[in-house]
Amino acid sequence: MPKRLKKTHYSLYFKLFLLSLHPIYIQQVTLKRLTYVFVLIICVRVTAFAQLMDNSHKVEKLSQKERISVRTSLTDWVLLTPNIGIEYDLGSKNWNRYSLNFNLRYRPSSSDTYVQPVVFNIFEATLEGRVYWRERQAQSSGYLRRHTNLWDKLWSCRVMVPSHPKWIFYRGLYLTYSDYNIYFDGINGRAGQAIMFGGSWGFIKPFLAFQNGNSLDMEFGLSIGLCYQKFHTYTHYKKDNTYRWRSHVNWRLETYPMPRDIHIGVVYRFGNYPIQKKYRWRYDVDMEYRARIDSIYEHNLSHKEQKFIRDSIYKVVSKDFRVLYDSCVQVRKAEAQQAIDARAPKRIEPAATTEKKQQKKKSK
Repeated sequence: MPKRLKKTHYSLYFKLFLLSLHPIYIQQVTLKRLTYVFVLIICVRVTAFAQLMDNSHKVEKLSQKERISVRTSLTDWVLLTPNIGIEYDLGSKNWNRYSLNFNLRYRPSSSDTYVQPVVFNIFEATLEGRVYWRERQAQSSGYLRRHTNLWDKLWSCRVMVPSHPKWIFYRGLYLTYSDYNIYFDGINGRAGQAIMFGGSWGFIKPFLAFQNGNSLDMEFGLSIGLCYQKFHTYTHYKKDNTYRWRSHVNWRLETYPMPRDIHIGVVYRFGNYPIQKKYRWRYDVDMEYRARIDSIYEHNLSHKEQKFIRDSIYKVVSKDFRVLYDSCVQVRKAEAQQAIDARAPKRIEPAATTEKKQQKKKSK
């Protein structure tokens, strides 16, 4: 490899990135130029190796550099929409699983002397909070046993056999502001502003770790939420080759969820701490925390067992007591009735009635 190319490959990447952001270049992309760019990228030597998952049991502290990562969506680049995102981990330990993201994408409008059959201009800024998690192998008993109630099952990451042990999953909430203008030939165009709030879900797969300590990951995700927007609709009149407004809709909340983003992207992480070492469960790396959680779990379990035994004994004793009490009540009622009958005066019948009764007995 030429020495000059080896020294200047970082500046070459930067120039190619700036060139790709230029609107004129975007409109004049040809197969020849794309082939030239890919050949240059392949010729530049980059030392990298596959990433392996870290299963060590120790707490480590991350530097500020290791808590920052840069991401971009390849889906937007396919649509010729430049985009970039910055992520910052909210905790400095390797068991921190929370992060804050800021994403920006912008495709400016071009100045043309003709009416375009397709218009796609957008400016979008997104603030997103995420929580990362990994699949955990559940146990038959103990603290890591499988969840039983419905709510815990809905958010549970405990499985008997992890299907993707090398993937890091995430879920989060986002807030987005966008200014857009979209038109396709034969369909009414729409230009307006929108505010979206919703949830995101996806996973990250470790890809490459470079010799300088930095790493590259692949990201796959989906975002869906509620949309509050206002917009104008317009159409293309082919007779005079102009756009004309048709209607205006003021701010309104859409009654159905709308997808914001379906993306495949790459994440570049700085420092000597790739993602397979990050976002660990604290129970797996912090032994003091693990011992405290186990002691609390054992205490709660023994308390539940004692409560179960007390409740069982109480049920048996209370049942026997009710049976004995009911029998005593019946005996007391019978004795009281006998005492009442004994104290009551006997009724003396007249002699005529007694003679009639004796005659009836003799006749029978």
